[in-house]
Amino acid sequence: MKINHGIEYLLFRLVSLIFQILPHRVAVKLGERLGRATGNLWTARHKVVIRNLEIAFGDKMAPAEREVLSREIFGNIGKTVAEICRFPKMGKEKILQLVDSEGEESFREVLDYGKGAILVSSHFGNWELIGAYVNTLGYPIDFMVRGQHNRYVDNYLTFLRECCGVGVIHSERSMKDVVRALRNNRQVAIVSDQHEGSRGIIINFFGRPVSVPRAPATLAVKLGAPMVTGHIFRRRDNTHHCIFDKPEYPDSNADPKDEIIRLTRLFTKRIEDAIRRRPELWLWTHRRFKPVPGGEQIEGSYVEYD
Repeated sequence: MKINHGIEYLLFRLVSLIFQILPHRVAVKLGERLGRATGNLWTARHKVVIRNLEIAFGDKMAPAEREVLSREIFGNIGKTVAEICRFPKMGKEKILQLVDSEGEESFREVLDYGKGAILVSSHFGNWELIGAYVNTLGYPIDFMVRGQHNRYVDNYLTFLRECCGVGVIHSERSMKDVVRALRNNRQVAIVSDQHEGSRGIIINFFGRPVSVPRAPATLAVKLGAPMVTGHIFRRRDNTHHCIFDKPEYPDSNADPKDEIIRLTRLFTKRIEDAIRRRPELWLWTHRRFKPVPGGEQIEGSYVEYD
């Protein structure tokens, strides 16, 4: 174990323990304060947030507004971390107290369809809570995730997810697990809002061409699985409301490449719509508007296509 990984892991476990011991409302409030403090101290990430907001909203958002919004963004991150750490304390009854939804019938529809479904969302609100809620409703779900560099932290995050009945599939290991889950009529949740570099598809996002992961649409098209998009919105009292859209079925008669682009464009637009509605809930700390090396900056083009 690397020393810095060990320290990072022990700190994460200590913070998790504190959040688990405290009453839920107190823990979430503490998480908000720690998140805001982190935003003040972590100047590099604060600058990334401000720059992203400047790119996304331009002159429509004044510098003072960006600073206020930045504090809210880091506050939401802190709340989200506190809630995730409390997953071992959340039974089904507690989850249903915290979360309600509209569009649940989409999951009944795709379950009857029998080919599983790709649930596409983003780092918005408490995105991890979506999986816990969908599982609580009785729909089997797996998260496709990228492993953390610190495998001890990664293992603990897997434990926290599994506490709420969510399966975990590591994307860098094998796609066979994803295919198996879909063929077993499970929902596979994929967070698809980060820079994909040379492996993505160019899609306009806030008026800028960005590289978007092609995996959700590619899996849907190749396996004939429907795609469901959804987001979770935090209320002022820190309860949550999920909105799930109607299933989108890939057109088997369309050119596969064109269909992948269509579905990718669709879910990216829905991600942007959710962010515009509640910008303080998105994870702006990621450098989303990176240029694509060697890629054509033309909306709808593949950066690389095999």
